[in-house]
Amino acid sequence: MSTNAAAGDVERSPDRAMRRMASSTVAAMIRDAIIKGELSPGEQVRQQEWAEKAQVSRPPIREALEVLTSEGLLDHSLNRGYFVARISINEMRQLYLMRRLLEKETAATAAWPSDAEMAELSDLADRARAADARSDRAEHMELIEQFLLTVHRLSPDQLIVQAVVDLWARTSAYRALSFTAVKISQMDDNILAGVLRALRENDRAALCEQLLRPTVTAYEYIERSIR
Repeated sequence: MSTNAAAGDVERSPDRAMRRMASSTVAAMIRDAIIKGELSPGEQVRQQEWAEKAQVSRPPIREALEVLTSEGLLDHSLNRGYFVARISINEMRQLYLMRRLLEKETAATAAWPSDAEMAELSDLADRARAADARSDRAEHMELIEQFLLTVHRLSPDQLIVQAVVDLWARTSAYRALSFTAVKISQMDDNILAGVLRALRENDRAALCEQLLRPTVTAYEYIERSIR
């Protein structure tokens, strides 16, 4: 390789890193808009609009849209563009079944948290209760999901943990798209308190029961709905 070519690669590396960072930022922005219901099922996600919102060029937008398509949040039509995915109750059932199976594994293998980790979880629970008290439903649900996923991340089985996180992203978006079936899975303070108590007491059976309650309840509700 020539000296000039090597220099060119060095010069391009920061550009690639910046583009990856921009792509991740845009993906997070669009994912958040879907989760909050700001983008509706079947609505087109226009590249130019999001390029202007994020103040980035088209390439990071395209990369972000491809990532969200791989996550199942968007559908791509070659001649029409990208659209927020439409979903069915059967797809919802499958997603919650996968969550149920994988979360059972992460709950069973989660390491008992350190004092610092317990403090973080207690803070998330307090913030969730505060959001509920001021009727901020979106923040309340977001904090509870963050709390539960933080517990799942205590598992050393990181491939399974990542699969759980990805499934939560998809089902969170679906919940925001007003599927009646998943309203039953809305979590309350009893679950937060139950998870914290199980962690403090190193009670594995109670931890598995409390941690899986939202997923199991939603799955069973969906199963009844499609019979």
